[in-house]
Amino acid sequence: MNNKRILVGFLMFINMTCIYAHDLDLDQNIVDRDNLERYLLTAEILEVEIDSIEGRTAPWSVILDDGTITRQSLFKYVDRRRPTLLPDSYHYELAAYKLSKFLEYAAVPPVVERKIRDTLGSLHLFLEGCFSLSQQRRQDMKPPDPQNFADELSELAVFENLVLCERNPEDIYIQEKDWKIWRVDFSEAFAPLAELNAGNEIARCSKDLFLNLQKVETEGLKTVLHPHLNDEEFDALLRRKDMIIDRIKRLIEEQGEDAVLF
Repeated sequence: MNNKRILVGFLMFINMTCIYAHDLDLDQNIVDRDNLERYLLTAEILEVEIDSIEGRTAPWSVILDDGTITRQSLFKYVDRRRPTLLPDSYHYELAAYKLSKFLEYAAVPPVVERKIRDTLGSLHLFLEGCFSLSQQRRQDMKPPDPQNFADELSELAVFENLVLCERNPEDIYIQEKDWKIWRVDFSEAFAPLAELNAGNEIARCSKDLFLNLQKVETEGLKTVLHPHLNDEEFDALLRRKDMIIDRIKRLIEEQGEDAVLF
């Protein structure tokens, strides 16, 4: 394995009970998504292991190399989009990432669509230098800045409600060096329901994300997400967006802006 690393490089080891690993080294304040996407799209494929990763959709392990850096990645190819009975699709992974970019919300690691062995799917770089939220809770690990950590989880709850994805501590990873969080696995998200997640209540939100939600231009967003969501899924997404905005506005009225926005 090449020892060189760019600042925002990913590398993940496999956890036997989870298709994602517990390592990440990425500063989400300076993430260069375009370069990472370019790497995923253009790096040479050195090796593909089809049966090496356990998981709901049996993703492939893929080794990539661009001539300078060698990295492991994850390829998800299952495409059971709605109205199938048990939806699970790599297109929802792509939609979640593109939506996060549209909103300038940086907690979703880069994902691209790529063909590997004549199969289209989503390609994800493995994550380095992190541990799961589940592990943090089991071991009662204390964040260095509890309020900032709580705020990041609160902001994530806004995004999870927006894409209608249940909170799963195994899908949330915490960066060891600074306790920033990352959220993976959206392959079952975007149910066409105009409702928010019960048990994952919205209580606080960053000013930036709240502002960007209010600035969403429907046609622009539809252009971004149209390849991955059908009309019913997209319309429900817009309705959830409006519900979230209304929810945050009500909280501000009840508690004051300083208590709700950070």
